[in-house]
Amino acid sequence: MSVAVIIPAAGSGSRFGGEIPKQFRLLGGKPILQLVVERFLAHERVSRIVVAVAEMLVDEAKQTDRVKFVAGGATRQQSVTNALASVGDVELVAVHDAVRPFFTYGTFDALLAAAAEHGAAFPGVPVTDTIHLVRDDRIVQTPDRPALVAAQTPQCFRAAILRDVLTRAAGDDATDEAGLAARFGHEVRVVPGDPTNFKITRPEDLAMAERMLEEA
Repeated sequence: MSVAVIIPAAGSGSRFGGEIPKQFRLLGGKPILQLVVERFLAHERVSRIVVAVAEMLVDEAKQTDRVKFVAGGATRQQSVTNALASVGDVELVAVHDAVRPFFTYGTFDALLAAAAEHGAAFPGVPVTDTIHLVRDDRIVQTPDRPALVAAQTPQCFRAAILRDVLTRAAGDDATDEAGLAARFGHEVRVVPGDPTNFKITRPEDLAMAERMLEEA
């Protein structure tokens, strides 16, 4: 099955701080976003990568046969929707965070297989901390920890399913496409994730990523 990858990268990265969005911070001498794109380009099944960036950057980006840059939106969901319109005629679509450079091909292949069979799949890692649901500074529920997983990316879908859920959720501000698919009744499978596939959100995450590259 043909595969396209969507990378929403139009955010400002406000939690990281500073004037440079985190996806453009250097890791091992290259922007994090570039490392992510290059890793997908090296996968033989990926036919196209569509990156949603701030509109002002589209004209400056280098378009190729396999990598296309489009204008993102004000939210992640809008950026994914804009990018989906440019993936072309593919059967499977993966959505991946612009700042997760350490995903493995083994996990990616397992996700593609699960999405092809069931419709949608995401990588999840067990939650190790106790999680409380809190309202008005009071615990109202403590979910059963073995039933909880932390969602990662890439999240993979049959293209028709992703189009369906994004159309039905138009106007929402979802940060997780797998959750949208489940909300609208699609089967979503979880595939074991990888603790090293973390999201670079804060300066300490970037420092840890640099150490990982040095030790590789």
